[in-house]
Amino acid sequence: MNGFLINLVLTLAWVMVTGAFSFVNILIGFLVGYGVLAITTKVTGRPGYARKLLRTVSLVSFFAYELVLANLRVTVDLLMPTSRLRPAIIAVPLSARTDLEITALANLITLTPGSTSIDVSDDRRTLYVHLVDIGDSTPEEVATAIKRGFERRLLDVMR
Repeated sequence: MNGFLINLVLTLAWVMVTGAFSFVNILIGFLVGYGVLAITTKVTGRPGYARKLLRTVSLVSFFAYELVLANLRVTVDLLMPTSRLRPAIIAVPLSARTDLEITALANLITLTPGSTSIDVSDDRRTLYVHLVDIGDSTPEEVATAIKRGFERRLLDVMR
């Protein structure tokens, strides 16, 4: 049984013991179950569900932040009377190896306004990304930012 399912069972047990079926009580039960699983991970030797959940929250939060930031950048670029855009196609060296990891990374990049994943090299070691504006950064700096941001967090969740 995976950690999330165990957490749901603990949540259900919490709701049944407290006798209150409300959103707040379910949330409290989920957090209590999460805490129990985080503590018992060391005792039971089960894989770190608690750690993986935190990494997933980190990835989702980072993506939401980047999404808002990219939307603001694109909006400002559209509203500026004179455009100083520096579009570029950059090569991002990949640490991701499986089809699922590469596809998920490409989709996260494409979902962010102003960037589109174009292609993956034949050896699956490089992802080509088109950016509407790289600003004052060099293509290497942008590729490093993608690797340190999206790819690192994604691989933390998927591996």
